[in-house]
Amino acid sequence: MRAETRFVFFPGNNAPSLVRAAAAVYWVVFLVFSVRIVVGVGVPPFSTPPEVEAALTVFGLLSAITIFYAFTIMRLSAGKFWARNVALFLTAFIIMTNVYHLFSDGLSSEKNNIVGLLIIVAETVAGLFLLTSESTTWFKSMAR
Repeated sequence: MRAETRFVFFPGNNAPSLVRAAAAVYWVVFLVFSVRIVVGVGVPPFSTPPEVEAALTVFGLLSAITIFYAFTIMRLSAGKFWARNVALFLTAFIIMTNVYHLFSDGLSSEKNNIVGLLIIVAETVAGLFLLTSESTTWFKSMAR
């Protein structure tokens, strides 16, 4: 018995509008996150072997994170309840770490720029969209 996996990037018309809006917000945040990684990492120095290993390790970890994040959003769009819970957990984790950095580093820190704060607000709103009773009912109905 083989399970078939479809690539679903956005929820269908049977999904509540708040779930479709949350998926769209998560995709926008994913794109901004990806662009910020590419711009922030830049070209690593390749002068010594330890630096090459470190650069490859960071690249591998960031690639794994972005692939997992995209997979979670795709499964969220397909109505998977576990993906909703993972997205809510990641949203809570991002909010907590950014609030910590906001209080420890201040607003003028490189980590706490306007784009970062907008991402926090957008993910918070998307998470709240997923917690509505209509969204929860839809996810539970898709599990059957």
